[in-house]
Amino acid sequence: MLLVLLFSWSCTGNNGAGGNAETDFFPLKEFMEVQAEKITGMTLFKEVKVNGEKESNTFVPEYEGWLKELEFFIQADINRPALAQAYETQRSERFLIHELKEGEKGKIKKIIVEYLKGEVKQISFQSKTENPFYTSQTRGVVGIHGVTKLIDNFAIETVQEVIFSKPNKIVISAHLRN
Repeated sequence: MLLVLLFSWSCTGNNGAGGNAETDFFPLKEFMEVQAEKITGMTLFKEVKVNGEKESNTFVPEYEGWLKELEFFIQADINRPALAQAYETQRSERFLIHELKEGEKGKIKKIIVEYLKGEVKQISFQSKTENPFYTSQTRGVVGIHGVTKLIDNFAIETVQEVIFSKPNKIVISAHLRN
């Protein structure tokens, strides 16, 4: 089921736009790729609930495995030339918020980067995909350890609704240890 979810996410992700337009958006994809390198060798404790049925797993992913585990966050990156004008950005000492402008099209509705003393503390996103037959809403949050500056935990919640079917609710929660 999780593979189906990841596959459907990746099929709706990249719009294929090319170019070198600059944006002021947080580099989420690059941030996750660097983190994946740094956390390679750490143990992942992961719990997946699909419609209330729980499955737990503990393992040590290699770099490519970490990229798969963090795929939701990588796919939430909005640094694409086609989206350069689609988001409003608010900045403060503690937050960087990118929110989809009203009337703009994009599945990523909001990204919030929280800082503590100038360092990334937490990143969250909200996405929504819908058409007359299907709706999918996803929220994700990743916490960064204050001392190591590495991913400490993450959670993803997705609700998928297909017309004439019961909604599917998937909740992934994970934490890392050396």
